[in-house]
Amino acid sequence: MDNALSDVVKLEYLDPEKAEFMLKNGYIALKLERPENDPAGEENDPEGTESEYDRVFLHRCFPNEFTEEYISVLDRDGNELGVIRSIGDFPEAAREILRGELRRKYHIFTINAVLSINEKYGYSYWKIRDSEGERDFTVRDTYRSINRIGTDRVTVTDVDGNRFEIPSLAALDRRSRRKIEMYL
Repeated sequence: MDNALSDVVKLEYLDPEKAEFMLKNGYIALKLERPENDPAGEENDPEGTESEYDRVFLHRCFPNEFTEEYISVLDRDGNELGVIRSIGDFPEAAREILRGELRRKYHIFTINAVLSINEKYGYSYWKIRDSEGERDFTVRDTYRSINRIGTDRVTVTDVDGNRFEIPSLAALDRRSRRKIEMYL
């Protein structure tokens, strides 16, 4: 059984000495040095020693627990090129590029107060206050779009994929807690 699993699942960590991240035309690009016997390297370089990807995508494997560790790096077709074990292992220039992209992709609005939640036809319409002011957003299937993380933290995902966070339910004012309690 272990052999069958290893044939299906192959986890490759990117070595900071052999993976160079850079910005190219406003996107994250990757130059990756691979061993000569690595078939993945043969796609772009007949020698199989270096591959260049003009655009790569980053995905946190554990988005709520590890914000700078276990970052999956994918090519344009969604094929995993490898996993970054820790952003801190890379040179400063690469760290800034990677952190900037993750901040952009995983931007989370922090909810300071829930002003109203109105339901209609399977959607809920939220009016909240965050650090930037008041904001409206729409949530489909409210019960499935709200996730509790631990006992006190909550995330909400709207119809556009934007993420909202309540870092502490206990820190919300009583009116805000009452509005959201029915969905928890």
